[in-house]
Amino acid sequence: MSIQESTSGPTTAAQAADAEWDVAVVGGSLAGCAVAIHFSTMGHRVAVLERKTTGDDHYKQLCTHFVQPHTVALLGPLGLAHLREPGNSVATKAVFVTPGGAVDTPGPDYDPAQPGSTALNLERRVLDPAIRESARRHGATFLDGVGVEAVRQEADGWVLDVTGEGGPRQLRARLVVAADGRRSTLAGLLDNPAESRPNERVALFGYFTGIEAPALNRSIFVMNDRDLACSYPLVDGRTELVLFADKARVADWRGADGRMQEFLKYFDGIAEAPSVANAVPEGPLLGYSDYPSLLRRPVAGAVPFVGDAALSVDAMSGVGCGFALLSADLLARAFRGRELTGEGVREGLDDYRKRFESTILPHAEGICGDSLVEKDEATRKRMFDTICGNPELSQKYLALTGRMVMPAEFQRAFMRGLMARGAARK
Repeated sequence: MSIQESTSGPTTAAQAADAEWDVAVVGGSLAGCAVAIHFSTMGHRVAVLERKTTGDDHYKQLCTHFVQPHTVALLGPLGLAHLREPGNSVATKAVFVTPGGAVDTPGPDYDPAQPGSTALNLERRVLDPAIRESARRHGATFLDGVGVEAVRQEADGWVLDVTGEGGPRQLRARLVVAADGRRSTLAGLLDNPAESRPNERVALFGYFTGIEAPALNRSIFVMNDRDLACSYPLVDGRTELVLFADKARVADWRGADGRMQEFLKYFDGIAEAPSVANAVPEGPLLGYSDYPSLLRRPVAGAVPFVGDAALSVDAMSGVGCGFALLSADLLARAFRGRELTGEGVREGLDDYRKRFESTILPHAEGICGDSLVEKDEATRKRMFDTICGNPELSQKYLALTGRMVMPAEFQRAFMRGLMARGAARK
């Protein structure tokens, strides 16, 4: 069996020595696997290089699992439509409890004109193994335990110096895709530094049984002072509780047991959150204390960047999974129907850059702004008074949080609502 035919398991660097690929995807998480599926579907020979050696059941643990509705439609083309089934995920819709009231639109859908436009509480322990298996099923070859040490561009493509089992080797590819995460090695090799934006909140989350799911499996987001307290119903009657808090809020929450006690006490003090009186932790709390947003150019050195390698923003926005799959989809759209030759690659990269900057970057800018906790509370309350008092604007706000409309469209609708509210008072 040739390397190109070996899709059932990992291939070593030694086996792949001197191999030539159409596409070399550096990084084997969500964005990398999605890119591999899309380009394999186009008929290209794809290798996925993953520095870590991971088992089939490996998954990312630091994630809230909230897959926004704009992303759910992307699962089908990736061969993952079955993940929408009740045994794999929970179809849900956000309810926001704000200083101006609750944003809770009627019906199960984010957009009444799009039946089935729900979010998914889809755990990474389910999603990650499934997307890797789908990538293999579509023909991609995984090179596990292979790290990239250097890349250089030649007339007919790229040469990658890699290390792994068997020592240093070289691989060739006509297109290289950087999907190697927040700490991207390729970003350093290709001079694509990250622009860091401050994030003034910490995140703590844990998994629990004994918490009753809200009606219609709603996911509840409570804006409490400068914090956001979140409740996500999961499969098998479980619940994930997440707290994005001002760093000063949790500064004195010491030790694993003390932190858990304070965490549950916090949720118990929020009337709008599901009751935690009978909550039983499945394990210790997870989280992070310092997580600035990082933004990079979507194309650097004739290499497209996708997923967290392109941008990794405040997890409070719940866009990590969505932007990983969306950036992969945008890249595939940019290259569909193009040859992986000089002109075809140049045109594809330019197309991808434009799609990324017009589709994802505006959302990222807004998310970075929301990561700053020092805001005028009177202005904030006035904003949510306007939103909550206008059903059409509430629908538009929900669509914005689900990344189904662009920020500029919401801003135009908000200004109309604000002027209408002012006129009604005269």
